[in-house]
Amino acid sequence: MKIEDFLEKKESFQVQIIKALILASGQLSYQSLRSHLGISKGSLESYLGEIVDYLETHGEDCYLTNDGQKVELFLSGDFPIFNVYRDYVTRSLKYQLLDYVFQHREFTVVKITSDLAISESSLFRKIKEVNDLLKEFNLQIKNGSLQGEELQIRYFYFQLYWSLTPYRSFQANLLSDQNLRLINGVEKELEIKINEFSRIRLSLWLTISKKRATLTDKKYQGIKGKMKDYQKDSLYLKVRRLVLLYFSRYSIEVGEEESMLHYVFLTSMSILSEKDFSTYDLFRSKRTPTAVVDTLLRETVLLHYRPRKPSIALERQMSYYLSQINSRLYFFEGDIEVYDQAHFIARENKFLGSNLAKLSQELLKTALAYFDQPSVEKDTLQKVTLLEYGNVLGIMDLKISKELTIGIDLRLTEVYSEILSQLLMLNLKNLVGVTVENYRGNRDYDLVITNTLPLAGYSGLTETYVISEFASAYDIKKIKERISELKM
Repeated sequence: MKIEDFLEKKESFQVQIIKALILASGQLSYQSLRSHLGISKGSLESYLGEIVDYLETHGEDCYLTNDGQKVELFLSGDFPIFNVYRDYVTRSLKYQLLDYVFQHREFTVVKITSDLAISESSLFRKIKEVNDLLKEFNLQIKNGSLQGEELQIRYFYFQLYWSLTPYRSFQANLLSDQNLRLINGVEKELEIKINEFSRIRLSLWLTISKKRATLTDKKYQGIKGKMKDYQKDSLYLKVRRLVLLYFSRYSIEVGEEESMLHYVFLTSMSILSEKDFSTYDLFRSKRTPTAVVDTLLRETVLLHYRPRKPSIALERQMSYYLSQINSRLYFFEGDIEVYDQAHFIARENKFLGSNLAKLSQELLKTALAYFDQPSVEKDTLQKVTLLEYGNVLGIMDLKISKELTIGIDLRLTEVYSEILSQLLMLNLKNLVGVTVENYRGNRDYDLVITNTLPLAGYSGLTETYVISEFASAYDIKKIKERISELKM
């Protein structure tokens, strides 16, 4: 699910225009925008005019210009574009409907049409559209309430509110005294330390949970089935004791399923620190589905990098990240995409290279197979999971790769040698784990870039690359390929 899916057609196009401009460094031609969106010139002009009017409220912080040939977006350095996306979504009827359903345990057609100031036909049409969006979360609005697995309902609203609420608002409003007392209790009973970011995430989850805890007819079939192998897990037993004690203090009767929901959240949503997870990992059951997949994927990654071996600290870090990703994939369905993940994945694949991109896909395929889940191309959670596996591999590659020293030795007149050396350095300077400098005869190099091989060659086992043309795209491509080979 993308945030544009909450919007009407014209608002969706307006957000897509803003996103396209952000990804294109703030400027695009009319023709590029029309081609990207597949719309007429008249429609584009209409959408641009409405964006200009809307952004007027942000003044110099965010505005758009349009001269009939090109469109430019301007943002001040401290203005988050997220504010614009949030305003579009929270004004939409689909969002207001979902928020209303959360705030009210049940609703009648008369009441909700009056409160949202819409007709019955508009209500039924919007419910149908919202239900289409909720399919990937396996939820639906029916008979005056949101229906589905309780874990999915809480997870969906957590994702919704976390995605669309400014962090400052969470800091100011969410950490109530009651939530703080419970979070402090969680730290004490579980013997963990929760940082501010994770406290706010946990506080949002607790706020949603308290709203839902007293409802009747909640569904737990899915979570009960998935938690069968976790009944003797050390952390789960602690969470179970804590949750039952907490709700008993407020005379709220809950079953063991409530403990399951909180255990899943704590172990999958970046609440446990790396240090606390490492301690837990020493004692947790190694036969649970997530623990097995954690091991399978970790060994797959380590095998890829052999004979190079990561440090113990790096291996622990990888295990921690994989555990979070795998738990979300196992327990949850669906996700909400705020930023352009396709663009991120494309950029990440370019950074990772084809081998690591394929390895990311292999990790996802392995996890889905063990969890007995089908691979679905348009599944947002699976796309996010693929992206996050890539993130982990990127971290591994940055930290485990061999450091290379490259010398540039050009036998040219000084002016040509200087400019060409600078151009080569400029093209290679952002490569991770690579130092590029002008060649010095008293140093050892992994690779020397030259325009002609000297008669005596270079000392030791130094590799060489002879350029074919001044700073050609071909040479840059081949040099980068040689560097990748040397780092393996």
